[in-house]
Amino acid sequence: MGKFRYDDPAGLIAGSVVLELLAIFCVGLRFYSRRWKGQHILTSDWLILIAFIIGTGMTVVEIYGVKVEALAYPLGSTIEDPRAVTGRLNKAKHIELSYLLLGIAAVGLIKLSVTFLYWHLFAQVKFRRLLIVWMVVITAWATSFVLSGLLECGSHLTALFGQPQEYLDHCGSAIPSGWAMVGTDIATDLITLLIPIPVVLGLQMSTHRKVLTLLIFMIGALSVAASIVKGYIYITASLGLYTEDAILILTGISVWNLIEVQVGIIAACGPTLRSILSHLFAKDGSFTSKLWSSNLKGSGQSSSFVKMPDSEVRLGTGEGSASKAPSDRSQVSQYELELMNDATKPGNQV
Repeated sequence: MGKFRYDDPAGLIAGSVVLELLAIFCVGLRFYSRRWKGQHILTSDWLILIAFIIGTGMTVVEIYGVKVEALAYPLGSTIEDPRAVTGRLNKAKHIELSYLLLGIAAVGLIKLSVTFLYWHLFAQVKFRRLLIVWMVVITAWATSFVLSGLLECGSHLTALFGQPQEYLDHCGSAIPSGWAMVGTDIATDLITLLIPIPVVLGLQMSTHRKVLTLLIFMIGALSVAASIVKGYIYITASLGLYTEDAILILTGISVWNLIEVQVGIIAACGPTLRSILSHLFAKDGSFTSKLWSSNLKGSGQSSSFVKMPDSEVRLGTGEGSASKAPSDRSQVSQYELELMNDATKPGNQV
């Protein structure tokens, strides 16, 4: 399967643990950041926490699969070989089915979390209407494919673990359904990634900081890449193009499923961590303050922004906000203000 190796049990366990630790760090820091800023825990935070719990469950299942030799240990037969139907392969299939269901649920929650984060960051009425539609689409997508995975063989669920011909007789619709799942997974990942670009480009920010902001959001491209690799392995295997070992194919799909979920969690936390990371890692605030002060001076903008509570920063979107006639500066979202206020915090002055 290309340059990737899936027959290295120790490497798979180590990689799973590293991803889990990174996810723990990012999610934990995200919640700490809320407390540090004195903000409420938002819907997007709770959704990413649930996705993280599911991702942790997937990590445990991955390590368990390696320990019982259901993953990462070659079987010696292809997945289409009737002789390959053994207890070890069936255990691998059980793990893969659980990965399918948990992975879809986790990825759906991550996409919803990112969409809710856009909702909290950008208070434009038309944009929020688009987000409502997208939330409905993502919820319907995740629900439909979880149900599809549960019912892929109808009342003949055991056919999933039987002979290849029995699988084709009773679970024939599972293959095109799987293609649809991986295809729409990639598509929805891309759309979720691209949604904020027009809004960010329209913010009252210098071009340099617009690029920096977009780069933070574009961390999610790593998750898209993982979903593309997972889709490639699934489709080529289901078309019979792979003559690889049956266990290694299932291992490859599970590995990239886990990578997609964990990297998605890490990427979803990225936009919420910039301020706290700057606070924690900038020595005496000198590096951060110089960086952002230089950006502000280069763009001709004042550095006199101060931290404001959510209630003061977030703009009203109904008729009640019309009486204020907000200026261009007041149209800046909370996220945009966070990008500009670090240089003015006490202790961060140059």
